[in-house]
Amino acid sequence: MRSVLLFVALMASSLYAQQGANCHEVAGVASTNFIDATETLGTATGDLKGGLGVNVLSIAQDSKGNTVFHNHHQWVTDSGDTLFFADADATAFATPQSGLLALDYVDGVNIVGGTGRFDHASGKLAFFGAADLTQGHIVLRYQGQLCLRPVSADSSNR
Repeated sequence: MRSVLLFVALMASSLYAQQGANCHEVAGVASTNFIDATETLGTATGDLKGGLGVNVLSIAQDSKGNTVFHNHHQWVTDSGDTLFFADADATAFATPQSGLLALDYVDGVNIVGGTGRFDHASGKLAFFGAADLTQGHIVLRYQGQLCLRPVSADSSNR
């Protein structure tokens, strides 16, 4: 019986946390250039258009020999609001062409907040695309769900 009550309590708190959230699909393209061995700067188009950067925190190999980049993301929209992301892993898959890699954030990238209209934002984005290490370019398609907290009348003057 305790297990059932605990399950019901957890489900209710999960539903309460999402209640009132305004969730919608977002999509676009992120294009960045390496500015050094561990940092990129670039732009995003689509629903979250603006500027972005990635800091490579570490590099490892997975069990299949693919390179995994553990990344920290920085994203500022055209309106000046910032999106915060949990650090995430991008897996690079070799291609027959030297220096060209397919990239995939296999587990996605979690949105964990932001500023302005993204204050307390949540959600998850999937990214996939390619990196040309010879040129230092990365192009990724993003798509996923963004949930925003409704703005109350008393917080509209921020």
